[in-house]
Amino acid sequence: MEQCRFGIIGPGGIAEKFAGTFQMGLVKNAKLTAVASRSPAKAEAFAEKYHIPRVCAGYDALLADPQVDAVYIAVTNQAHYDCCMRSIAAGKHVLCEKPLAMTAREAKELARAAREKGVFLMEAMWSRFLPATNAALGWVRQGRIGSLRAVSASLCACRPQEGYPRLYDPALGGGALYDLGVYGIEFVQLFAKNRELSGIRTTLVPSGTGVDGAAFLHLSYADGLVGEVKCAVTFHARNEAYLCGDKGYIRIAPWFHYAQKAELFTEPMAPSSAYELQEPADVFLSPTPSGFEFQIEHAAQCIRAGKMESEIMPLADTVEAAGIFDRALAALQKETTLL
Repeated sequence: MEQCRFGIIGPGGIAEKFAGTFQMGLVKNAKLTAVASRSPAKAEAFAEKYHIPRVCAGYDALLADPQVDAVYIAVTNQAHYDCCMRSIAAGKHVLCEKPLAMTAREAKELARAAREKGVFLMEAMWSRFLPATNAALGWVRQGRIGSLRAVSASLCACRPQEGYPRLYDPALGGGALYDLGVYGIEFVQLFAKNRELSGIRTTLVPSGTGVDGAAFLHLSYADGLVGEVKCAVTFHARNEAYLCGDKGYIRIAPWFHYAQKAELFTEPMAPSSAYELQEPADVFLSPTPSGFEFQIEHAAQCIRAGKMESEIMPLADTVEAAGIFDRALAALQKETTLL
């Protein structure tokens, strides 16, 4: 099958991981053909490092390039909407870094534009495509932990403003929720599929710069399922996820968003007097040097099949997540904690 040809807009840090995945030979059904940046020198250096054949003189030149089928958008958060819209208008398929949109309005408009133009659009939530994540999903669907009652996910890393100014800049779409919380929200969504979200409670901790330094979300579903998401750029924590049922639980650790190991614990559970951790009933281990290859190959498969969205990362989930952003971040306009 002919390979899907990707162009990169925004050769920054996350694009390094994307391009590096190709360079390691992990992607079989797609290839990199072009890169564009606001800085020609940066684009030239990036192309040389990752052996990309063409450097385009700006975004519009890349979007006009007939040798580009799909665009990977890796600019800063506030520019996602504009770059996506321009790419869609040019008839290019789009894989855009998370969050695809900063508001529900933007997400809905992008989804509508892609449908009308007949192009593929997907938020690059690579965590959903990792084998360990899907092993855990399979265990839940098989009933190995009984009825799923709760999902929790933590992703926190202390990133001081002096070293990570983008994360503290409202003009660049900074903040813990956009940068890290989106992983937890869309992890909960994956396991809450086909359930009705009935309530959201949020505690935001302002950073003092106009963005959230930390966020704690409680998501309630109509059937009783509860989702808990914790994210922060102002403190460290164990960054793992738990799927809790009435017959056991699953732990994805040490980094749930880069899931490489999933452990299944089932009844009989260890007594409260036990000093040693209970041995898992099953373990799934799948190390990968990147993790991006699975979403890239999935997007390429969808594009070659003529699909306009992914069944694994559907646009409805992106719209719902953006709506959660809207509700949670409204309090930051007053720079107060939302309870």
